[in-house]
This record gives sequence, C-alpha cells and structure tokens, in this order.
Amino acid sequence: MRVLLGLLGVLAQILPAWSAAPGGIEVAGAPFTAAAIAKLPIVEDKISFWTDHGQLNAAFAGPLLWTVLNAAHAVGPANPKAAVRGYVLVTGSDGYTAVIALGEIAPAFEEKRVILAETMDGKPLGAGHLRVVVPGDARGGRSVRDVVSIAVLTPPAL
Repeated sequence: MRVLLGLLGVLAQILPAWSAAPGGIEVAGAPFTAAAIAKLPIVEDKISFWTDHGQLNAAFAGPLLWTVLNAAHAVGPANPKAAVRGYVLVTGSDGYTAVIALGEIAPAFEEKRVILAETMDGKPLGAGHLRVVVPGDARGGRSVRDVVSIAVLTPPAL
C-alpha cells in the first residue's frame, strides 16, 4: 500500500509538468525558466551511448543537473547525507521518465557530470528541447529528451 501511495505521489508531481511552457521546465514542483537556466554555468562533455538506432557520439553542453537542482533550491549542501536516500525523476514531454540517484550527482559523493543539455555538437536543441544526458551509461535509457519536469524525491520508509 505504501508503494502504491508513493507511486501516486510521483504521478501527481509529473503529470502537470507535461504542459510546461516551452523553454522552461518544472523543477521540484516550481517553474524554472529558460532565463534562469541560461544564467547557470555551462559544462561540455563528449558522451557516447547506444540507442535503438546505433551508437551516438556527441558533445553535449548545458548546466550540470546538480547545479540546476541547487539553483532551484531542490537540494542543498547543508545535509549531504540526504542525497543518499533521494533520487531525481526526470520526465520528458512524451511522458518518458528516468531515475538518477542523488548520490550519483551530489558533490559530496560521486559527483557524476549529468548535464541538462541545451546543445548537441554545438547546435542548440531548440526552445523547450532540453535533454538530460548521463555520462558513462552504456545505453542511453536515462537520456531523457524534451525535459519538462525534474522532481527530487525520497522513497517512503518501510
């Protein structure tokens, strides 16, 4: 029953996000504008992963996902141990979702350079076409296109 309630809570957070305004996204339940994203420091990484259409090798650029979450006040350095229990649910405009553990991206732990990409190979993805890319993944299953929502969640206690 707790698991079902937890899943319903997740759905309640992501369903309204499918109608997010172009260029902006919803982060931790609040609007995060394209202008706010543009003010964040940009990183670029060459990332390679397998897709249903073969190998993708590209240079993606945009702010780190942790930087976005920090700027949106969805995470903070005050309690680094909280990152061990938390996770990020990224949702695309088509409803596709992927999960990333906070411990993977938190500076106090793995500090993986997960990017909220605005460009691929130097070309803009376009307004409303942000993409989360996870370096080191062999397959691109957590590479969510057209991101509309990023939720920070904690699983229910058992």
